[in-house]
Amino acid sequence: MSEDRTAKLPHNGDSKILTAIKDLEKKVDSLERKVDERLHDTRPIWHKVVADIAELQAGQKRLEVGQQAMLEDIGELTNTVRSVNRDQIVINDSVRRMQMDFHTIDEKLHKLTRDRQNSQT
Repeated sequence: MSEDRTAKLPHNGDSKILTAIKDLEKKVDSLERKVDERLHDTRPIWHKVVADIAELQAGQKRLEVGQQAMLEDIGELTNTVRSVNRDQIVINDSVRRMQMDFHTIDEKLHKLTRDRQNSQT
C-alpha cells in the first residue's frame, strides 16, 4: 500500500475524493502496521500454543500405549484366573473323592468293628 494510487485517477478538480482516498490509504497503512505489530506480539504465544498442543498429543499417545499395555496385561491376568479356577475345580473334586473314600472306609471299619463285637458276644 505504499504506492500512491491516487496518481492514476483523473484530475478533474474533485480534490475531496482524492483527499478521502489518501486518508483511507493512511488508515489502511496504519491498520496493516497494527496487525503486523499484533502478529509480532502474538507469534510467541502461538508458538507456545502449538508446542503445548504437540506435547499434549505426545502425552495422549503415551497414555494410549500404556492403556493398550494394561489391556493386554488384564487379558493375561484373566486367562491366569480362569486357569487357576479350573485347577481349583479339579482340586475340589479330588478332595471330595478323598472325603467320600474316607467316609466309605470309615463305614466299612465301623461295620467290621460291629461285626467283630457281635461275633465275640
